[in-house]
Amino acid sequence: MNKILALLISFVLISNSGFSQERELFRGGMFLHTGYQKNNLNFPKVDGLIYGIGGKISFRFGEHLRIGTEGYVSTFNYKSNEGNYKIGWGGLLAEYQFTNKKLNPVAGISFGAGKVHDLFVLSGDFEDNIVDQTIYKVYPTFILSPHFSLEYTVTESINLVLKADYQFYPGIQFPDYISKGARFYFGVLFMR
Repeated sequence: MNKILALLISFVLISNSGFSQERELFRGGMFLHTGYQKNNLNFPKVDGLIYGIGGKISFRFGEHLRIGTEGYVSTFNYKSNEGNYKIGWGGLLAEYQFTNKKLNPVAGISFGAGKVHDLFVLSGDFEDNIVDQTIYKVYPTFILSPHFSLEYTVTESINLVLKADYQFYPGIQFPDYISKGARFYFGVLFMR
């Protein structure tokens, strides 16, 4: 993945070197997100609000197309104990910006890989030094994530962003374990 990212950045810098200084080289920033997630299990049950953080960087090709990368982490805390369900993912990103006005709709898709860390405490207390009984599962997954966002131009170099996505997990070995649902993001993009 690092080689692909380095190749992408090199290609963008070389292809943009012939343009004027007014051309946008890249846009990137951080996002907070939340959403309602649910899995198909009765135990351990993911059913409630998740939250997380992450970011993205993209490079413009022409007036409307952007290509880049993004990565995020989402966490759900089990209500009955001190455990949590956490999924981290990252991958390549392609977006299409429909207009170049003050408010810009953007549609895109990202594809990559992720890993679920699921810690559920059966008995015990993490605050003492006595052995606890837990279930801890880790499993990887391929992720396909279509999204839609609205970008509001604050200045020439700053955009505020509202975004929504829904993830698909093609080929996952444990489909009932994975939580599903929409995520809603708020973030700031900086352009140069």
